[in-house]
Amino acid sequence: MALHQFEGRGSRLLDRQPLAYHPDSAKWLSDDLVVAAVENAGSLDFFRIENGRMVRVHQAHVGFAPRDVILVSASQGHYKLLATPYSGKDVAWVDWYEDNRQAASVKRTRWCEAPWHPVGVIQLPGASGGGTAAACLDDRKVVAVSETDPLAAPRVLASFDAVARQVRPSPSGQWLYVALETGGRNARIHMQTGELQWIASPLTGSVAVAPLADDLVAWGEDGKLYLQRLDPEGRVLETRWIKTSGFSTGLQLIDLDGDGERDMVVLNSADAVVDVIYGPLWDRAVQRL
Repeated sequence: MALHQFEGRGSRLLDRQPLAYHPDSAKWLSDDLVVAAVENAGSLDFFRIENGRMVRVHQAHVGFAPRDVILVSASQGHYKLLATPYSGKDVAWVDWYEDNRQAASVKRTRWCEAPWHPVGVIQLPGASGGGTAAACLDDRKVVAVSETDPLAAPRVLASFDAVARQVRPSPSGQWLYVALETGGRNARIHMQTGELQWIASPLTGSVAVAPLADDLVAWGEDGKLYLQRLDPEGRVLETRWIKTSGFSTGLQLIDLDGDGERDMVVLNSADAVVDVIYGPLWDRAVQRL
């Protein structure tokens, strides 16, 4: 796992630490704590940043090979996390205390086959609050659990005849966008009504998604991103393109250079390069006729 520090539009490598296997997911818990999902170790590995170096402080075993980890909540050194598998149906809810006053508590529940890339949502259809959603790769559906009862059996928000690869909410929470790896189209779910809208894809589909606004979305594919502006019914008004360095399976929106515009960090699963595309992203993208 590598730790980089950004200064303006430049970055420098601060540290690298070996893990049992490549981490498919790493998340910040606080300004000086980070956790990684490590498949071959079957664990979540916790690191503290000390003088620019990563020091492992705890390892929580979850009972399966985790592909993803997300932070569900944090309060006064108490962190609640969700780990989901590379394959299999079990997920793990993990409680961990920063001072290590007790070993991490792990509770496993059953969701669906290969629930990849879970994400927090502020609203669920027909509910008063939010929860956590995930795309089920092999079961070809999107599921969610409520924040009021996360250990309950998940609800199915939508089912597909194509591979559901990733879900991400729009900034307001109105839409949950679904990257469908196959089938020539993607989708979005209205998070108040549950309505499903289909979105035409210029390619086979996509493997990653990052909504920039309720009706402006970026999709990741092999060697490229494509950005689409949509109307209220999900029809594509315009598509623009940005070249990337590999198979763009991870997209993160963050203002890296502090200029007030969101930038895109693109993690490429088939290349040794991480792309940083500086905003404004729609203006930087090119129209292809």
